Amino acid sequence: MPRVTCFQHVENEGLGALLPLLKSKEIKTQVLKPFKGDAIPDALGDGLIVLGGPMGVYEEKQYPWMTLELEALRKALSNSLPILGVCLGAQMLSHAAGGQVYRGALPEIGWHPLALTPEGRHDPLLLDVPPEFTAFHWHNDTFTLPWNAVRLASSGYYPNQIFKINRSAYGFQCHLEITEDMAKSWMGSGAKSFTPLGGPVRPERVLENLSSNCENLRDLAVKIFTRFFALL
Repeated sequence: MPRVTCFQHVENEGLGALLPLLKSKEIKTQVLKPFKGDAIPDALGDGLIVLGGPMGVYEEKQYPWMTLELEALRKALSNSLPILGVCLGAQMLSHAAGGQVYRGALPEIGWHPLALTPEGRHDPLLLDVPPEFTAFHWHNDTFTLPWNAVRLASSGYYPNQIFKINRSAYGFQCHLEITEDMAKSWMGSGAKSFTPLGGPVRPERVLENLSSNCENLRDLAVKIFTRFFALL
């Protein structure tokens, strides 16, 4: 039975749609919360999942656990371990490989389209995925790509939406794992804080057509993440 380790950074940003898929594939999942004091083991298993969170990679001194996670990410990269980084996790993956993380020009929250690059259309995880599709976004940070990364998808405001390092390390700035309950929770706890920043944020529209949007995205997420788990 494959085994993966997952780093979680805040209580309401869990595995979401990834959880039932992990269970259906009989992948044993160890969810760690280093922000609450969970120790990071030397052995991470057959893969690593790094989830999102409201903090920035440039706030490493404020969050000492982030230093430990970045060290684990660098070790996983050097060992060619399959890695799935989501939002903050994608930013941490980029930083661990040599990229720079910084505040973006505009917040990007809610349902926005992204487009596959030519490389993305031929990537094993994204084969047969529509060249443009709508995904859920909740970020205000962006990053440069490390020298050995390949850009796989972009949005209008954030060019590095999906990227790949080597054969099996993937970063997703967008949230393909979002569920209805997660979106409602995030809207209740933090969306209004982005409004004064300006940009394409319209918090009141994030929950419109939520069920159908999540259902459509879930079908894509199952296809993409199933292919990722096949790398374990």
